[in-house]
This record gives sequence, structure tokens and C-alpha cells, in this order.
Amino acid sequence: MNTIAWLIAVLLKLIEAGFVLVLLSVLLYILLGADAGPYVGSIVVNLKLLVDAFSPQALIGVAVVLTLGWIAKRPR
Repeated sequence: MNTIAWLIAVLLKLIEAGFVLVLLSVLLYILLGADAGPYVGSIVVNLKLLVDAFSPQALIGVAVVLTLGWIAKRPR
């Protein structure tokens, strides 16, 4: 069971690092615009396509679930 708990903890850290990378890329794109580079631009384009694929209600639902998960996970 310790191995499974360790594996879950590592996977959660990797997911958090991925989210931070995406958020930093979006921030960089907001600050620099098209001069941010092709990699950052491709991340923003993919996010735009993902948002366009969802209905507004589904997007709000995902945001609420992610926010509640983040609040529950915070250290108290």
C-alpha cells in the first residue's frame, strides 16, 4: 500500500507541475503576445480549441469541481 500511496503522490505532483506550466505559458502569452514563441502560442491555441469544444455550462462545472478539489486539498 505504501507503493501505491507513493505513486499517487508522485502522479499528483506531476499533474500540478503540468498545470503550473500551462498557467505560466498563458501568462507569458498575455504579457508578450505573439513574441512569446511558437510553443507558448500552440499551448494557447490548444486551450482555445478546448474551451470552444465545451459548452459554457460544462466549462463552469469543470471550474467548480477543480476549485472545490483545490480547496479540499489545501493545508489547513
